[in-house]
Amino acid sequence: MAGVGTGKAVAAAAVGIPAGLLLYLRLKYPTIREDISLIRRQLALLALVEDKVAQHYTVLDNFEENAANVPNKPFILYKHECHTYGQVEREANKMAHYVQGSRKLKFGDTVAFLLPNAPMYVWNFLAFNKLGITTALLNYNLKPHALLHCIQISDAKVVLCSEEYLPVLKVIQEDLQNHGIEIWLVGHDDMVAPPGMRRVDTRQCVADPIPREVRKDVNKDTPAMYIYTSGTTGLPKAVNVTSGRLIRASYTTQPLELEPDDVIYTALPIYHSAGFQMGVCTAIRAGCTVAIAPKFSASHYWDDVRRYRATVVQYIGELCRYLLAQPPRVDDGKYAHKVRFALGNGLRPDIWAEFQKRFNIEHIREFYAATEGNFILMNLDDREGSVGRYPKLVHDLRGYVEIIKCDLATAEPIRGKDGCCISLPRGEMGLMVNKIEGVFTFEGYKGSKAVSEKKIIRDVVKKGDQFYNTGDLMMIDNNGYVYFCDRLGDTFRWKGENVATTEVAEELNRFPSVLESNVYGVQIPGHDGRAGMAAITLREGASLDPQQFYKHVKENLPLYACPKFIRIMPQMTITGTFKHKKTDLVKEGFDPSVVSDPLYFMDVGKETYVPLDQQVFKTVVIGKAKL
Repeated sequence: MAGVGTGKAVAAAAVGIPAGLLLYLRLKYPTIREDISLIRRQLALLALVEDKVAQHYTVLDNFEENAANVPNKPFILYKHECHTYGQVEREANKMAHYVQGSRKLKFGDTVAFLLPNAPMYVWNFLAFNKLGITTALLNYNLKPHALLHCIQISDAKVVLCSEEYLPVLKVIQEDLQNHGIEIWLVGHDDMVAPPGMRRVDTRQCVADPIPREVRKDVNKDTPAMYIYTSGTTGLPKAVNVTSGRLIRASYTTQPLELEPDDVIYTALPIYHSAGFQMGVCTAIRAGCTVAIAPKFSASHYWDDVRRYRATVVQYIGELCRYLLAQPPRVDDGKYAHKVRFALGNGLRPDIWAEFQKRFNIEHIREFYAATEGNFILMNLDDREGSVGRYPKLVHDLRGYVEIIKCDLATAEPIRGKDGCCISLPRGEMGLMVNKIEGVFTFEGYKGSKAVSEKKIIRDVVKKGDQFYNTGDLMMIDNNGYVYFCDRLGDTFRWKGENVATTEVAEELNRFPSVLESNVYGVQIPGHDGRAGMAAITLREGASLDPQQFYKHVKENLPLYACPKFIRIMPQMTITGTFKHKKTDLVKEGFDPSVVSDPLYFMDVGKETYVPLDQQVFKTVVIGKAKL
C-alpha cells in the first residue's frame, strides 16, 4: 500500500499552510490534493489492518466468524458443488479432530500439501491452522527431485496428498521414510492407501468446534504457511508467510470494496499466493464467495464466469494472452451480470485494451507484489499498463520505494562516491527496491539466512538503511504511475545497448501469426554481451513467413534489439503460475544439434530469417556471419 506510513505528517502539512508555501507545494507536487486524499484512505486502511495484527487476529478467526454468522452463505463453488461457510467449518473441524487423534503432529509442526485445486485444499488448511500447525503449499507440477527438496526444507513431518499425485510420491517415498516423513492420503471414500502410507478417513470424526485455546500461542509472527517461489532460476525457496502477513494480504483488496454478494473466480493454483491469498483469503475477508476451477482452461474460462456469476476474475502472467488467443465467440463479453474487476498481475500493455474491451470488464486492477515482498502497489484508477501509483509527495516524505541504478550484467547496484546507491530520476528505468522498516518487514525464506540475506540491499539512501531487492526493472513517470519493464536477470546487453526482453516480446507478438514470445539473450563465441533470441509459438493453423517476419522486426525494433535467432516451439514452457521459463532455453542456445525445434537466423544480407542448419551455425560461431 503506497505511502501508508506518511501519517500525521501529511495531515499537519495540509492545515494552515501560508499562501506562498501552498503555491510552492502545488508547483512541486501538481497532484497534491489527490495525493493527500490517497494517503488518507491508505492510512485508514493501515490503521484497520495493523489493529487486527496487533490483536493477533488471523484469517482463521475471520473465517470462523463468517461460519458462525452466515453458516448457510456459499463460500466455495466447485464444478457443480456448493460448499457453505458452515459446511467447510464442519469439514475442517473433523479433519482437525482426526489430526489430534493421530498424535503425529502437534502445535508448531509442519504438514506439506500436495493437493489439487479443490474445496478440500481450503478446509484442510483451516483444519491444520486450528491446531497451530503450519502448512507448506507444494507445487503439484514439480518433478521428484524438486518436490523432495521442497518437502525437506519445510521440515514437514507429514505429506498430505490426493490420489492423482501418488506416482511422483512413490518415487521419493523411500527418501521420505528415511527422514521420518509420513504420507497421508485423502480423497474418495473407497480409496485404499498403498503400503507405507496412511489413509485419512474423517467420516467417523466429530465436527465439534476446536477450542480457541488450542491455538492461543499463535501470534502475528507465527508461520501460517510456506509458499514456494516459482523456481524459474533454480530450486524453489520456501517463503515464510506469517499469520500477520496473511491477514495483511487479505486486506490488500479492501479498496475494491467487495460485498458479500460478490463472487471471485480463480483458475489459478491455490498453492500460490495469487490463488490463495488474493483469491481465497480475500473471499474470507469480504465474506463473499470464491469459485475454484480445478485448472485453467482457456476454452471454459468464460463459461465458468457465467455459470458462477463471477463479478471478479483473477489472472496472472500470460493467462490473458491465452484467453485472447481463443477464437472469437458471439457471447464474448456478454453476461447476465457485471464483471466488475479483473484482478491480477502480468497483463502486458500490448493486449491490455483488447482484453478489457473484448471481455467487457469494467476495471482492470493490475497489482505489483511478490510472495516474499514487503510492499504492494495496485492500479486503482485504470491507467493502462500501470501497476499502481507512487506519488512524489509520498517519496519525499517517507521514501518507501527507490528506483536505483544497477549493472545489468551483474545485477548489482551501482554506488556513488559515498558508498550509497544512485537513485534515478522519474522517467528512467532502474532496479526497484523497497524500504524494510516498520510494518514493511521482510520475513525471508525458511532455512539458510544467507538465502534471505541475498534479497536485502544495504546503504541505499543512507548508511545503515535496508531495502528489499525486488529484482525487477521498473519506471515511475512524472505523474507517479509505476510501470513494470523487465526482470533484472532477463534484460541483457548487446552492442553496448540494453535490451529489455518484454519490449521485444511485445513487438514480436504483434506479428499476425505469432501467438506468444519468450525473449532471452544467448552467448556467441568472440562477442561481448548476449545476442537476442526468441522462442515463439504460432497461432493455430498459422505458419511463419520468414521474410515478412524479418520486415516486421526490422521496422519496429532497433537493430541491436532484433532477435538474431528464432526458435519455433509447439508449446511454450511455463511455470504453474503462467510465467515463462528461460533457464533451459538459454542453456540450449541456438545449436541445431541440441535443439530439435525449427531454428532461424536473421540474415541481414538476404533481408529474411533463414533456416539455421549446421552450416549457418558454424558461420555464426566462427565469426563470419553479420550480426
